Amino acid sequence: MEASTTHHPDQEHLFREIYLAYWDTLYRIANRKIGYAQDAMDIVQDTFTYVWQQFPMLQLETAGAKPFLITCLYYRIFGFLRARGLNEKHLQHFQTYLENELHTDPVYSAQDAAAELEAVNIAIMGALDRMPERMKQIFVLSRYENKSIEEIAHIYAIAPKTVKNQLSEAMRRLKDMAGSYPATALLPVILLLLEDGWGR
Repeated sequence: MEASTTHHPDQEHLFREIYLAYWDTLYRIANRKIGYAQDAMDIVQDTFTYVWQQFPMLQLETAGAKPFLITCLYYRIFGFLRARGLNEKHLQHFQTYLENELHTDPVYSAQDAAAELEAVNIAIMGALDRMPERMKQIFVLSRYENKSIEEIAHIYAIAPKTVKNQLSEAMRRLKDMAGSYPATALLPVILLLLEDGWGR
């Protein structure tokens, strides 16, 4: 990543540390979602470019940066899939978000988008923290560590069906949380992407 004169040297160092720590994780998630290595690399690079541009206003530390980065990544993946054609349910949520926030609101800015992404991430993490510990860990392994159903079943010595049931219940709880979340199309978009891929 290119350094910017608007960033403090300490921020540049921290960003590079985060970039090196999580680039591979984000790439593996993007590649599994999209299936094309070059497109996945481009999306990950776009994600880090966006984070770098917003970095002065973000309060990120290396150890806790992953959930926010993955939320940003899912948003970028959704934009990519939208351009390639996705099912109508997904497109409706994303189109609503674009029209209501990006197109019709002249004061909506990149800073607003970053703040909303961070708020959505906090809401998701808060909902996960209220789940039973094993359910939370299974969900994190699946959606944030990119582990397969079979890998998670092996880790916990449980049946794959049990893993699927735990993931389904976790998603149900996240959707319940979304029902009481302040009106925004971004949270449903992120949840749709988190839900996509059960059974892989």
